Amino acid sequence: MLNMPKIVIYARKSTESEDRQILSIDSQVKELREFAKRENLPIASVFTESKSAKSPGRPIFGRILKFVNKGEIDGILCWKLDRLARNPVDGGALIWAVEEGKLKNIYTPQRTFLNTGNDKFWMQLEFGMAKKYVDDLSDNVKRGLRAKIQQGWVPSLAPLGYLNDKNAGTIIKDPDRFTLVRRMWDLMLKGDSSPHKILEIATEKWGFRTRKFKRAGGGPVARSAIYKLFQNPFYYGSILYHGELFPGRHKPMITKSEFDRVQEMLSQTSNTRPKGYSFAFTGLIKCGECGASITAEHKTNRQGHKYVYYHCTKRKPHAPCNQKVIERKKVEGQIADFLSQLSITPGIKDWTIKLLRELHDEERQKDQASLESLTRRQEAIKTELDELINMKLRGLLSDEEFARKKNELEIERIKTAELLDDNDNRFDQVYQRSEEPFEFAQVAQECFAGGTIEEKRAILSYTGSNLILKDRILNIEAQKPLFKIKKLLESDKARKFMFEPRPFALAERKKVRSGSALAMWCALVDDVRTYYWENRTKLEWLALPAILKSKAKK
Repeated sequence: MLNMPKIVIYARKSTESEDRQILSIDSQVKELREFAKRENLPIASVFTESKSAKSPGRPIFGRILKFVNKGEIDGILCWKLDRLARNPVDGGALIWAVEEGKLKNIYTPQRTFLNTGNDKFWMQLEFGMAKKYVDDLSDNVKRGLRAKIQQGWVPSLAPLGYLNDKNAGTIIKDPDRFTLVRRMWDLMLKGDSSPHKILEIATEKWGFRTRKFKRAGGGPVARSAIYKLFQNPFYYGSILYHGELFPGRHKPMITKSEFDRVQEMLSQTSNTRPKGYSFAFTGLIKCGECGASITAEHKTNRQGHKYVYYHCTKRKPHAPCNQKVIERKKVEGQIADFLSQLSITPGIKDWTIKLLRELHDEERQKDQASLESLTRRQEAIKTELDELINMKLRGLLSDEEFARKKNELEIERIKTAELLDDNDNRFDQVYQRSEEPFEFAQVAQECFAGGTIEEKRAILSYTGSNLILKDRILNIEAQKPLFKIKKLLESDKARKFMFEPRPFALAERKKVRSGSALAMWCALVDDVRTYYWENRTKLEWLALPAILKSKAKK
């Protein structure tokens, strides 16, 4: 039993918008003490709480109710009734305590509530009005958030690389972080770094830190946050809100195709551990007998000579493997032999690039019809979105159907807008990518012979996929452009032409004799450019690795 008078002060203020106009807790306590002194109310104790009352579960308020039910408190003094409760559970508990006579008085500077019919009615009314205020406030906040999203602006803290412009109510680039976050995406798109490795590079080598706020921030990015960054559609220009995509008006950092490529990579590597490669080809080659990965290790013979051997990990359960080890030099010799089969001269490389430029300029002129088609499709998507909203308002679509169809149209709208906005740049990228197989074919053999571990790895990665080692023979399935070059060079006629390429104008192509060496090389250049045009949404991950670009350009 408490040895004190039975009237207590309760002061509450939350940090939420519902209490912005309410006096601070200290001010409430001061005013209530002065009121108690004027009214001769003996105050036994003061209880204060910084927590919203819109939901049950306040610990200090719960203690007061326990004292009331034990008969240790029979009166509460508060600034207003809504300080005690803004939800029907807590409000009902107070009214019931008054009804049972356990709580004799609730005092406020405006009036005193007793156990009478009128007072309990007014208590119910005021608690109901407080609840209605909270509900209206919540609805207004949600309406405001949705309105801001529909205007194209995220209503919360901008993701890393962007800032909230409070004056304009928009999202702008973060001058200190935008470029660095874009570099993180670039590292991810190259495919040779895990999110954890990228985070390590950004933190330790770039000094990347989060934004500094009054009470938080300014430290390294959390590991979980780096995955969220790479999965956030905000970076390609969309806002995801409650499972629904909305078009954003902020400047995208990446394209939708780049975002999709990263999602593929994340799904492929989600269950793998990050690796540090000390050998050139580990992780690239599979065993042709059991399908397990090929690994490597250092060995020292009896004479003290050190070697590197590649062999199957033999980690496939229930798949016995009898493959033997192969020495690194023999693996490298087979790769070098393969590269020699697609090697071209500097002269034919220059010839093909000149022809590519002429084809590029010709196709750009023809693309006007495609642009007009994309523009019409963009307008059609807007119409379909309007019709979809009308169907939803008429009750013809469920929330799930509406969200699914809207997201499909929104993704198509983004892709169409990207193709329209970046059409000229896309043409240039196709041209640049089309050059790279010929540049690579000229320098790959030489670069491989004297290359570092990283360069040799990059060369094999770019050369092809489906690398299979069986019976000490490495099978390389070249990527399509390189395969076409290799296939053409199997012809003696084409190989001879490579040493003395004949200059000619693009307009002469129709006059070129079918089956001639000139026609064969023209067809190859056309095929390579067509391949990259058909795969233009994947240009970023079809690119020649940066480690080889400078050598290819020399």
